[in-house]
Amino acid sequence: MYRLDDGQAVAATLDFFTPLVDDPEQFGAVAAANSLSDLYAMNVTPAFALAVLAIPAGEFPDEVVEAIYRGASDVCREAGIVIAGGHSVDDREPKFGLVAIGLGDPDRLYRKRGGKPGDALVLGKGLGTGVITTAIKAQEARAEEIRAAVDSMRQLNREATAALADVEVHAATDVTGFGLLGHLWELCRAGSVGARVSANAPRLIPGADRLAAAGHVPGGTRRNREAVEQHLDWGPEVSENRRVLLCDAQTSGGLLAAVPPGEADEVVRRWSAGGYAAARVGRLVERGDGPAIRVEAGQQ
Repeated sequence: MYRLDDGQAVAATLDFFTPLVDDPEQFGAVAAANSLSDLYAMNVTPAFALAVLAIPAGEFPDEVVEAIYRGASDVCREAGIVIAGGHSVDDREPKFGLVAIGLGDPDRLYRKRGGKPGDALVLGKGLGTGVITTAIKAQEARAEEIRAAVDSMRQLNREATAALADVEVHAATDVTGFGLLGHLWELCRAGSVGARVSANAPRLIPGADRLAAAGHVPGGTRRNREAVEQHLDWGPEVSENRRVLLCDAQTSGGLLAAVPPGEADEVVRRWSAGGYAAARVGRLVERGDGPAIRVEAGQQ
């Protein structure tokens, strides 16, 4: 973030990755939505984007590259911006993403710090994209499961942020590579608070539970779990599948916001009305001497 004046700041963020799905147009769309997500998580309005492309020179048909850019351009058009330029390099492994530039009010930015004991935690999308995209590589995901995962990853968080305009948001982030519990730990650490999470509350992308049980767990999800478990207690009744999915490395996941408890149900209602797989997933508590996060199967 860079403050331009008292009323405006500019934000710049960069994200890119290797293909998660076989269809190049879907890949470009998902990569663009994921890149823009950081701006929405900060209550910043996108202004324009720059493309970052890596492909093996001379080996990719022009039609494939065009499809990647077409998918990304369609998502950027939904966000009200254009891809204004970019850069490409010769690389054996394809990669694509965006540098996303946006503008926001410095006094209205969402930050990870600021969560208060008693705040409700609301989540804007279902979990499981990491598990499903891993199953895609193993050719074990069903067509409807792939479609559900792509639809979730392609969905912009623009309307989710807009729905918070009159809500007292104390802290927020988006759930991406570190998984729900990893990003929640960041929020707890930044705000010196603890959290109680209902393991069964987050909604799941169709197929995620089945594929996690079948062992399609990405390396990033396993690393997330190893990293966060030192900061949490699992309730004994929390299933192994739920433990995996709460740590699952997400791509273009939902917003995670800490809001006053009296406003949480309205946020979930608005998000659900906007087509998001929203849920109230827990609450913040005073930080004690033990692990910051407690995960139970029941409601919080």
